[in-house]
Amino acid sequence: MKTDLSPTQDEKLMSALANAVIILPMWGIIASALIWITQREKSAYVRDQALQALSWQVTQVGAMFLGMACYFVSFFAMFGTMFAAEGQEMVGPPPFFFLPFCAMGFIFLAMFGFIVVGLYAAFRNLQGHVFTYPLVGVRARAYINK
Repeated sequence: MKTDLSPTQDEKLMSALANAVIILPMWGIIASALIWITQREKSAYVRDQALQALSWQVTQVGAMFLGMACYFVSFFAMFGTMFAAEGQEMVGPPPFFFLPFCAMGFIFLAMFGFIVVGLYAAFRNLQGHVFTYPLVGVRARAYINK
């Protein structure tokens, strides 16, 4: 295994690819996992960056599922208030009418944020810099070092 601090061009490319596949949420997990599995014994740089990318993408998918659960809850809350207010004189939309739209907007913004951070990590890896993801980067590095 290579241990010097400056990554080769191939290592930069492999780690950048592990990060850039975040634009394909489910397939990106598979691609990052394959890069980590095949390169972890060859390069410490790729092992670290690919595991962080994999962790970030798993977090992205988990956040997406959590966001969709919140969306469905808000959808049912909107319809529940519509049925509860049935028979009453209403002016304007029913209570919680905009809640599902806000939930979906938040999901899109969060997914956009995950993708922007992943693409920034890919850009930094192409430059040969080590990138540490927020929330999961330190844990992934601790897993590698144990």
